[in-house]
Amino acid sequence: MSYYRLMKRVPLLISIILLLCFSANPQSPLDPGVVKDGTYSNADLGFSFTYPKGWVVHGEATKERILEIGREKIAESGAAPKPAVEVALKNTYQLLTVFRHPLGTPGITFNPALLVMAEKVAHAPGITNGSDYLLNVRTVLLKTGSQLLHKDLIECRFAGSQFFRDDLATEVNGVHMVQTSFATLEKGYALVFIFLGQDQASVDEMAKSMETFDVALPQVRRGVTIVIGSAPQHQPTPKP
Repeated sequence: MSYYRLMKRVPLLISIILLLCFSANPQSPLDPGVVKDGTYSNADLGFSFTYPKGWVVHGEATKERILEIGREKIAESGAAPKPAVEVALKNTYQLLTVFRHPLGTPGITFNPALLVMAEKVAHAPGITNGSDYLLNVRTVLLKTGSQLLHKDLIECRFAGSQFFRDDLATEVNGVHMVQTSFATLEKGYALVFIFLGQDQASVDEMAKSMETFDVALPQVRRGVTIVIGSAPQHQPTPKP
């Protein structure tokens, strides 16, 4: 499978999820955060999260390609007008983009993905919690052909923070995919964790990493730090 086809399949729903809460006022940049020893932390939003061991962080080039594909898909589906999409993207931040394998790895037919994003929703008083946010997202996703896996959102808590979970399925180019999203509100932003896998069982396994969510930032210690936006990097192999 070519690199282009792989990109067209895997990040598709990740791109579509960026299309909520159309605000007219662009904002100053949000801290992109850093990755250290497999843990992502963001000082502005005050949280940390450890992604699945061995997964690969991707940088700005991958994010830009994801957004490009997302624009193409929305234009094809008519789920939202182009001006609204462009405005929404100005208020949306992809904080962390992680794939099971580096994009372009030969022989990979499906590459599970994880995205952490934040969208400014302070302008939308009707969004009072993660449930309100995800229900709005559903409206867009259903227009693109996604299917609900359960009617009601699932409330859950991680590190004392209230999250809501939604699960949807879709088929792209003959490939079945499941997307699970967890959303909460933090400091005027919707903070969303999106897991994309080939079936419900694999997504459920990936979603176990939500248990690592913490509102206490990790202490600074020796290790490898990845500045978000740099090129993809593997975790180093520990020395004996």
